[in-house]
Order: sequence, then structure tokens, then C-alpha cells
Amino acid sequence: MARTPNRTRQALLGFLSWGPQTGYGLRKIIDGSVSNFWTESYGRIYPMLKELEQEGLATSIEKATPGGRPTKTYSITDMGRGELANWLREEPAPLNRRNELLLKLFFAARDPGAKPAELVENFRAAQLAELERYAETRSELESAPNPPEDMQYWLITLRYGELEVESHVQWADEVLATLK
Repeated sequence: MARTPNRTRQALLGFLSWGPQTGYGLRKIIDGSVSNFWTESYGRIYPMLKELEQEGLATSIEKATPGGRPTKTYSITDMGRGELANWLREEPAPLNRRNELLLKLFFAARDPGAKPAELVENFRAAQLAELERYAETRSELESAPNPPEDMQYWLITLRYGELEVESHVQWADEVLATLK
């Protein structure tokens, strides 16, 4: 049976391919770049960095911080770059199909006190806020004075998010019209 890749592992290798980073730094990069479609917790990052190092996919250098507490900076190895390249060539896993809002709407008739329209209105408002964040992100990316070589791919993932959220707003409008 083929081993399912650990996506935390692959995400960290991807970010380390940009350059050396601490666990804290990796979390900040994730939060500032891919958090609209990918998240990682510190509880997953640090053990995975240790595992990557044990397997020879990353190395680390430990340094004392001004507060005296040591910190490790991790770098990807050639073997780690090879694993990342292999993963990038594989087909991605199917999308996760768990959506609590849809599940609640599916069973809304089972509770006379349920407020499905309110759930959808709140969802719609959150999606509009997401569109605003995407617009800010697009503006920042497109106005970068020296765009990185990754920019085209960042914009591709951003566009996916924009279209997905726009379709969510359209769906919410249709549902609200149906429920009135």
C-alpha cells in the first residue's frame, strides 16, 4: 500500500525551500500567505521539523536568543528538495467535503426553532469580508516593486479563492431568496 504523504511535512518542506526558518517563522509565513486554504498549528510544526531533521530532509542550527532561550533555524537539504519535488509531481488528494453549514441546513426542518436564514446571512457576511481581504491581498501583491518568481502561482491560488468566495455569496443570495 502506498504511503499517503503527510501534508504538513510537504508544506514545511515547501516553505523551507525558500530559505532557512524557525518554527515560529514558518507559522508566521503560513499565516501570512496560505492560511486561506492551508493551516498548520505549532503543535504540528515543531514535531514535524524534528522528524524532517531526523530523516535528513532538513538540518538545524541552534542559537541563543537575546533572552537567553535557544532557538533552532531549519534549512532544507538536497534530500528534502527531492522529496518536495516528488510530492509536487503527484496528484493532489481529493478536496475535503465536510461543511457544517450545509449539514445544519440539510437537517434544519428537524428543529422548529432553527434559524437557517440567519445562518446563511452570517455566512454571506463572512464571505463578503473574505472578498475584501482577498482584494487587499491582490492589491499588495500586484503593487510589489520586485515581485518574486512565485508571484504567478500566488495569484493563481488567490484567484481560486476569489471565485470560490464569489460563488458562495451567489449561493447564499439564492438560498436567502428561497427561504423568504
